[in-house]
Amino acid sequence: MTYMPEIPGTPGRAPRDLRVRRETGEHAVVVRVAGEVDLANAGHLAQQLREARREAASGRLIADLAEVGFLGSSGLVVLVRELESCDRCGVSLRIVSSSRPVLRSITMSGLGEVLPVSPTMDEALAAVQSP
Repeated sequence: MTYMPEIPGTPGRAPRDLRVRRETGEHAVVVRVAGEVDLANAGHLAQQLREARREAASGRLIADLAEVGFLGSSGLVVLVRELESCDRCGVSLRIVSSSRPVLRSITMSGLGEVLPVSPTMDEALAAVQSP
């Protein structure tokens, strides 16, 4: 088991440099994230992903990070924890991003083989729908 430190932040308040929107579609719940994900606001992202997972009646959750300009280590911790939670609940999680800063953070952290990333929404939807 990997130790993951607690993520500070006020879960109920949306930080002004992070925008998160949830959409429940026919095939998946999509969490669209824009801005910067860092220590100050990672708790808000974690809360939104947790709520989206609970809403994912289809068993499919997509985190769209296409508009994220910075993904700090706290954001990576949130994504790994959510992936683990989804696995335990039988929910398929996919991350969408072709954003260079996001991909660089994932690659440099060594999580490229852990986090399921698709470059487009269409590819992510196809991945979560396949058995």
